Amino acid sequence: MKDSAPRIWRMRNNLYRIRYSKCKACGASFYPARASCIRCSSRDVEVRVSLGLGTLVEYTVLYQVPARMQDNAPMVIGVVRLDEGFELYGVIVDADIKDLRKGMRVEAVLRRLRVDGSSGLITYGIKFRPVIGAAHGEGSGRG
Repeated sequence: MKDSAPRIWRMRNNLYRIRYSKCKACGASFYPARASCIRCSSRDVEVRVSLGLGTLVEYTVLYQVPARMQDNAPMVIGVVRLDEGFELYGVIVDADIKDLRKGMRVEAVLRRLRVDGSSGLITYGIKFRPVIGAAHGEGSGRG
């Protein structure tokens, strides 16, 4: 499906924020946001926006990527456990592969996802980078 400015605008809440649900009945947090709890099936859930701070649980390095992503090779894909209590996949940026470690603190950042070759339309979205100044396994230092 081709990107268009109206389509990107409609998707902005999912592209520019990490929206998740928190169950008021059992306390479970889950991503993506849903109308009912995945643990207890309660419909008493609240949609929240994550602060985007978490820990790198696992990662892999992709050396072979689709042709449209050749500028990003090698690409690092990681499993991030956010401080709100759920895990998601994300692209890890702004780090040397040799410096990546399981347990390191990461934060969500807005980065370019793709450029439509015919129109030049740029789509931005969430990726993750190591928290600057946070050592392996330590907190981010943010309040």
